[in-house]
Amino acid sequence: MEPDGHPSPEPKAAPELPLNPRMESLVTAAETVFLSKGYHNATMSDIARQAGMSKRTVYTLVESKVELFAELLAHRKSKVQFPTPAPDEPVEETLCVNLLCLAKFLLDPVQIAISRMVITEYAHNPEFSSIFLSSRLRKAHSHLENCFLELALAHGATREQARESASMLFGMALGDFIFSTLSGFRALPSLKTVEERIRVSVRIFLAGCAAKYGC
Repeated sequence: MEPDGHPSPEPKAAPELPLNPRMESLVTAAETVFLSKGYHNATMSDIARQAGMSKRTVYTLVESKVELFAELLAHRKSKVQFPTPAPDEPVEETLCVNLLCLAKFLLDPVQIAISRMVITEYAHNPEFSSIFLSSRLRKAHSHLENCFLELALAHGATREQARESASMLFGMALGDFIFSTLSGFRALPSLKTVEERIRVSVRIFLAGCAAKYGC
């Protein structure tokens, strides 16, 4: 049950499509309120006031607070535009460019604040957090898998090995930055520092792949 007395149905998968103007205004207002009050303490009444809408209007756009939060996350993810590699672009460059694009998204201060909010919500609803944390990273892993897949298949590796490789490279290149920043252990790294880590990680990783698979 939400603070407003409305039921909290299971979140729906929010499509990653451009929002209509009213929905975009609602999502923008929701982001402001969630970041200010936290997900658990924010109410749909708060968000309606911030958006300049009646609560009745809000509920014609979304069914619940959890669905609105799903829309917010989907809207933020939709802004991540991974570049299309040139036909002759080296694999190393493709991976570096994609990882850097991903890093800019995941290490953005607003995205860090949203991620912390999701982690905090775990204390109230573990299932909620697991749904959104996995959803947020799924797009990232999919792009890395696609980068690996063609190369992996060409050299006798499997799709499963490509998926595992994507997870390992993600952890090697960005895992420490993300964990340290989320936990407040250190400040956001500079873009130069992130890019240097990515390039070193990709080179080490591809050297390991070459030794294992003969790439």
